[in-house]
Amino acid sequence: MPLTYSSRGFVFVPAHSNSCKFLKSQNVLKELDPDDENIYMSNLADKYFDRPEEPEFDICMADFASEYEIISINKNIKNPKTPIKRLQTLNFAIKKRCNRKAIIRYPYFNRETDRENYFENLLSLYLPIRSRNELKKPYELFYETGEIFDTRQECIRKVKEVVYENRKKYKAHLKETDEMESLFNQLSGDMKDNEWAEIVANKEKDNTWSGEIGREDNPDFNIIHKRKNKNTFIDLKQTFATTDEIRPFLESMNYEQQEVFYYVREWCTKRLHNPDVEPLRLFITGGADTGKSHLLKCLHYEATKIFSRKKHLEPDENIDEVHTLITAFTRAAAVNVGGVTIHSAFGIGTQSNSLNDHLSSDKLNSYRCKLHSLKLLFVDEVSLIQANLWGAMHSRLTQIMGIHSNTAIFGNVGIIAIGDFYQCSPVAASSIYSSLLWSDHLEYVELKINERQKTNIFFSQMLNRIRKIKKKQDMSKEDRDVLEKCHQRYLNKEYHPEALHLFARNAQVDTHNEEMIKKICTNIRTFYEVDRNDKEINQNESKHRKINKPLQLAKNAQVMITKNICVNDGLANGVTGHIVEFVENNNVNVSHIIIKCDSPKVGRLHRVSCPHCHGRDTAMTIHKAQGITVDQVVISTKDFFGSGMGYTALSRVRTIEGLFLIDLHVERFYCNENVDRILSQMKEMKRKTPIFRVSPSVLNVLLHNIEGLKSNFNAFKSHHITKKADLICLTETWLKNNDQINKFQINGYTLIHKSRSCSFSTNHPLHSHKGGGIAIYFRDDVSIKEIDSFEHMDLEHITLKLEKEKEKLIIIVCYRSPQERKRNFLENLIRHLKRIDNNERILILGDMNEDSFQTKSNNIEKTLEKLGFVNIFRHLPTTNSLTSLDCAYLNFVPCEKECQQVIGTFYSFHEALALTVNIPKNNVHNYNENKDDGNEKMEVSSTSNSISSITTISNNINKRKNTSIEIDDNKRFKSKTLVPVMNKNNDNAIHDEKNSDLREIIEVNKRPSTRELKYLSNLKELISLSELSIRDFTFHSLTEQLRVLNLRKIEIIGDGNCFFRAISHQLFGNQTYHRELRYYAIAYITQNSSAFESFISNEDNTIYDYIIRMKRNKTYADHLIIIATASILNHNIIVHEYSKRPLLIPGSDYIDRQFHIAYSPENQHYESIKRFDGTIPILSFEQLQQT
Repeated sequence: MPLTYSSRGFVFVPAHSNSCKFLKSQNVLKELDPDDENIYMSNLADKYFDRPEEPEFDICMADFASEYEIISINKNIKNPKTPIKRLQTLNFAIKKRCNRKAIIRYPYFNRETDRENYFENLLSLYLPIRSRNELKKPYELFYETGEIFDTRQECIRKVKEVVYENRKKYKAHLKETDEMESLFNQLSGDMKDNEWAEIVANKEKDNTWSGEIGREDNPDFNIIHKRKNKNTFIDLKQTFATTDEIRPFLESMNYEQQEVFYYVREWCTKRLHNPDVEPLRLFITGGADTGKSHLLKCLHYEATKIFSRKKHLEPDENIDEVHTLITAFTRAAAVNVGGVTIHSAFGIGTQSNSLNDHLSSDKLNSYRCKLHSLKLLFVDEVSLIQANLWGAMHSRLTQIMGIHSNTAIFGNVGIIAIGDFYQCSPVAASSIYSSLLWSDHLEYVELKINERQKTNIFFSQMLNRIRKIKKKQDMSKEDRDVLEKCHQRYLNKEYHPEALHLFARNAQVDTHNEEMIKKICTNIRTFYEVDRNDKEINQNESKHRKINKPLQLAKNAQVMITKNICVNDGLANGVTGHIVEFVENNNVNVSHIIIKCDSPKVGRLHRVSCPHCHGRDTAMTIHKAQGITVDQVVISTKDFFGSGMGYTALSRVRTIEGLFLIDLHVERFYCNENVDRILSQMKEMKRKTPIFRVSPSVLNVLLHNIEGLKSNFNAFKSHHITKKADLICLTETWLKNNDQINKFQINGYTLIHKSRSCSFSTNHPLHSHKGGGIAIYFRDDVSIKEIDSFEHMDLEHITLKLEKEKEKLIIIVCYRSPQERKRNFLENLIRHLKRIDNNERILILGDMNEDSFQTKSNNIEKTLEKLGFVNIFRHLPTTNSLTSLDCAYLNFVPCEKECQQVIGTFYSFHEALALTVNIPKNNVHNYNENKDDGNEKMEVSSTSNSISSITTISNNINKRKNTSIEIDDNKRFKSKTLVPVMNKNNDNAIHDEKNSDLREIIEVNKRPSTRELKYLSNLKELISLSELSIRDFTFHSLTEQLRVLNLRKIEIIGDGNCFFRAISHQLFGNQTYHRELRYYAIAYITQNSSAFESFISNEDNTIYDYIIRMKRNKTYADHLIIIATASILNHNIIVHEYSKRPLLIPGSDYIDRQFHIAYSPENQHYESIKRFDGTIPILSFEQLQQT
């Protein structure tokens, strides 16, 4: 089959300056002056450079050739579908192609051997220029480094970027094509001349054979060639709504709409960063006037905005690619939501026998170029779609996306279907829900809040009852009486004469419209259908078809287009407007009818006559009225013929006072009984579990970087999560001291605000910088006290104290500007923390502009971890770019259940953070446990940046005796009778009073157990205790590893006594007894020197040398000291080390007798470990590594 039979038109583009030209005709040349050099005919390039000086024509030569056709200036075209524009100097005009763009062909130059000509041709084709002089030599250098002013985007752009963007329109796989071209050039250069000769010889044979096939009388080819493809391709473009247009819709969403909105928004964000995310399949339903169209506009705007970021993630992305698309069954419904019809969007025929027709190769290529980036498809008014059309959509999307899999439906494009099955169903066809592609694949959510009648609760409730009334079910007497009153008001003629009338059938509509146009309009004109010779056609003369009825029109009459004129321009069946003027010709006959369409988006390219119009707005069918809203409506119920028609008609009006019934047939009001069964079989949309709880023992906290409280106040105030919080903390309010703070009050809350200039001293660089600002809203019934700082901390913060009975909580809300050094910020924050009571529970909230996913530069996080704080949003993205900049640091357990959640917001780059905080009775230990030796320098262990695999640590602890350790440590140890070994006559004995408590829990006069000696036999040094890594979790620090066990580190002074200080802290809650513990451990080793002699290190010659060395203060503990300490205390010592399973050092046969310490091998430092409630933890044997 010759290619020209099945392909679109093509045009050759003489882009290169040395392209061939045709001489003018001989007669013209004879008339020219002999010295005249203008002997060539103008080619397409000449016409391109002579194009009109209008913004529409700021395009490249390739777009000019593909999208516009050149016509003679003398050619007379009647009723052109697109405007005709004349060239500036040449006697030609141009007209935009209506349906399909032409395929371009152009000269080819070898990039490897003819680089300058190659780049000149490339620039001429794809760079928008007005003259060849705008191209600078050398062309390759101009292509790589040059810049031009883009008149469309009104900015300076790189030449290479503009060329690539335009070139990508004509080559779907540009990178692959260039690579193949380079490979081909390389191979062709390596081939020998005789090989080319062989190829040419074979090519001639192939041409001869192809010609013979083309001349054959093949009936199959004849059928294909003569067949006219009715599918027309429309130029799909990504539609955008401006922020000013859509912002009121976004701010007025109710709770149900917001829930769906943020569910879809979360999927879009995931899909943007991960193409393998499972496609969204969602059906949004609800009664009439529940805001489905409202929600559709918001969803489309947000999804388009999110997917447009792909241009920033992938610079090669074409800015014109379609990522989201709105479709509807009828053109009127599509225009109402700013979309296109399903048939025109995917090239699907309107007849039932043409739904499954496949696209031709050229059309399929066109659709793939436009829709290959489609990620989310919106389908409105799905109740009108029949099942076979739904299946045709699936087949067409699968074909366009090139996905051939039994498990992939709709080409893996996300689908959001919107509609109400209780409204009108398809006429004479099965509904969409009978398709297997419906209930098995879509989840649904139902909107129940009635937006239109929410001021009239009774009317809304009545509509909901009528919506689901069964066919043989009696209407309630109350509802029937209300409808009877509506009928009586009609009889009393209380309605406006031009109120909308709704009928079930077209004949009733036509009759009413003819009557109304005679009553309302003057100078009525009657139009008859004419033939090609403009002669009137009589019904008797037309034997082959039925002619249209005479059309009566008048100036200012409301009309509806009933035939597609130009789908690309919105002039399609169902579009409404009114007549502005009749244009008459010289014979006083009407040649044109000027119509102003109701939608401003319709008819932008045309001013054409409308041959198929009829009087409107006074009457229309119920099916066509689906989706509109009016103040008054008059309804005839006698000819209702389908389910849902009564409910659809009644719900077109806003109030019960605007409803009038011509007649009343209550038996005609019924729904489709299959809807309940279908919805019950579908899976409901997965909703987020609300994290905020109403409880006196729980504080609900919301943190949000609002990026401008003044501009985002209405959106923030209307967010569904706002008024559920007890405490709302905002950063980057961008408010100044002279702003009226009272404008931003919220009922039931008290506002505290601090501007940036108030946070920094006058000589600080950030004092005069714009931006910043902290605000806190707290509920009126929450007892909050602001902690004032008497001096400038040079820290952008607000500190509050929550006081409830005896419980206290310190809340610090802070913000670090990217211009502020982290070191300065940390110094000021730590200085502020030192002013707070050591035993307080502290919550630090804010945006510190430090991405917690970037572990190499997290200085703030590492420092706060060393101080005992944990960021509970450590592994959660908190921005649109999936970075984690916002944080909540705590030095206590916030809540027993799930305590944190990221809440989406459309108005800020940052998401909101929600957390719940319990208010328990037990205070926790502060991050700084220095009660003694305050003048000694603290030793802080470094945190490893490596990511190690960690084992699963079960939270289910198997205990042999006690279930928890919540009693005082001293009392518990005193329950066992111990033999003191301290000799009062010994000079080394310690006689102070604190020794008496310690001697009661020490047991020195005993022999090492077999278990202890076995441990020492298997272990030479504590540093190499456990090589068994933990493999199911990945943590970045020991702090995170401990948090899984609900544990936290207590800072211990690093002076060589850190092991004994940590054990002292385990026993008494302070580090005071480290000298005594060392003394008793050495005494135990001395008493059992023969048993321990074989386990000393090479550093000591004998056991006595070891004892003398270990007696010295500030000597680091080793394996013998640790086992001795465990033995004399009759407790197992559990050593926690980063990326390793906790090691058990035996000292007792009872599993619940445990001390827990942390070990850092980098600096041989020990720290104490306790639970967040201050008690000593207990781990089971399964959780421990044993030697």
